[in-house]
Amino acid sequence: MKKLLLFVAAAAIVFAAGTAQAAKKLPPKVIVGFETDQEFKDLYKENNGNREYPVEKSAENVTQGKSSCKLTFPNDGDWPGLHFVKFDGNWEGYEMLKVDVFNPSTEIVALNMSLCDKDSGITKEAYFGEYNKRYNASAILKPGKNTVEFELGGVTVEDKSRQIKLSDVKRFALFVSSRPKDFTIFLDNVRVEQSEEQ
Repeated sequence: MKKLLLFVAAAAIVFAAGTAQAAKKLPPKVIVGFETDQEFKDLYKENNGNREYPVEKSAENVTQGKSSCKLTFPNDGDWPGLHFVKFDGNWEGYEMLKVDVFNPSTEIVALNMSLCDKDSGITKEAYFGEYNKRYNASAILKPGKNTVEFELGGVTVEDKSRQIKLSDVKRFALFVSSRPKDFTIFLDNVRVEQSEEQ
């Protein structure tokens, strides 16, 4: 009888732990869907101070909703890209930032990402915070369709002094460095997700 009670108690503990784990499962959260004109107005272009390059709403290469973002990079300047500054910044419990990207060129290009929280040193002079106080990562864009993934779970700022506060993300950027002439990409469905193993 005593062994049976112990078995039942152990089974109850395992069941409770499994239920709690299941309760933590979060649905994917779309951060930017490129569906509304306001989303495009909220994008902040950067290329060493030059922001005169095309960012367009497009019906091509759509993976979510009815439109995507067509971004044609300038041929001059370093690190051109987009800064995202108005979005739901509570990413707590999520482990991946994912972006669907279509690369119509035949070249492989690195897509970089930087992410700032409330402690990344954002000021009027340092619009995107301090390099060592933000999380920086990169991924490869192959020709054609890509789903780019950036790790979020437990990631640290560049100087490794602390973890990024995913409950209070303030802004993030997607940008390139080396690229072909007249390089264009299509972005869609910028989202955060839990890992598939969750």
